[in-house]
Amino acid sequence: MRALLYRLRQKIKTRAKNKKIFVQAYAAFKKTGTTSTEGYTALLDLYCSSNGKFNEKIHKEIIVSNPPKKITDSVNGIIGKISPADFTNINTILNKDGYYNFDKKVNPELVSKIYNYALKANTVTAPLYDKKIVFDPKNPISEIYRFEQNDLINNTDIQQLIMDPVLINVARNYLGCEPIFDFPAMWWSTAFLKDASSEAAQLYHFDLDRIKWLKIFIYLNDVTSENGPHRLIKSSHLPGAKPQELLNRGYARIPDEDILKHYKPDDFLVVIGDAGSMFAEDTKCWHKGTPLKSGNRLVLEFEYTSSLFGANYPKFEVKNISDEFKQFCINNPIYASNFTFKN
Repeated sequence: MRALLYRLRQKIKTRAKNKKIFVQAYAAFKKTGTTSTEGYTALLDLYCSSNGKFNEKIHKEIIVSNPPKKITDSVNGIIGKISPADFTNINTILNKDGYYNFDKKVNPELVSKIYNYALKANTVTAPLYDKKIVFDPKNPISEIYRFEQNDLINNTDIQQLIMDPVLINVARNYLGCEPIFDFPAMWWSTAFLKDASSEAAQLYHFDLDRIKWLKIFIYLNDVTSENGPHRLIKSSHLPGAKPQELLNRGYARIPDEDILKHYKPDDFLVVIGDAGSMFAEDTKCWHKGTPLKSGNRLVLEFEYTSSLFGANYPKFEVKNISDEFKQFCINNPIYASNFTFKN
């Protein structure tokens, strides 16, 4: 009993210390735009020790000064016209499940343009990510090929998606504020390794770059059970939804056998879909990629956030820019606050 009480007191002291560190780090962040290593570590620890409740509390405080624009009319975007009622339905499902699978696909012509770009552009590969190489589908040398984010920002087809009002409104509704475009990501997954790869995020984990965020994923080629579908555990993004014994491991990858003990079979979702399929996810959900049996998979991902507190990423340098994108960024300074322009 004494040992138990001692551990409890130590946890309380640690949480109080981390809260103090976070408050100081967030105050400094508001002045400098940079998160200290200690502040980010405190955020991770507070998420795990509170089972997500700390993040939700802080998020509600952050968004008070950044109210969202109201959606009163239907919006035309990359998947067609979406009504205010549609947005409400999407948001209801997202909040409940942490996941929403759009029933419409991205324009095939745009998907094809980005796919062809991905066959020609430089990537970096595991494990060191220090050598630029063009992906060769016939001769993979790594389980994952990542595109550099600044290169993606300077692709005008991807800029069209960044400006898409449907995606922005989905993020706006979910975050409850004017969203900030955090980053784009795109990568090839391959069957180079047969076992699950931590580098390729093929073990269950949750993301925690920010206090609160939303990700939108677009499959750029057909994804079946053979070539690495995304997997998640629905509703595991909710505060209190994760087993504390797993969170006590910290910000870690979790083997399947440990996850399977805690959730019902119906909670496990596998996302397959044709090229152009799109889904939104709060990746505080446990999620992972599936090791590929054959072929390859190309995914484009956008992250939207309410605050840039957290992982320190450099601002994006936009050099290849259309007049439309530049004007869009001028008109939406909060959304585009992560961009700098070089022309």
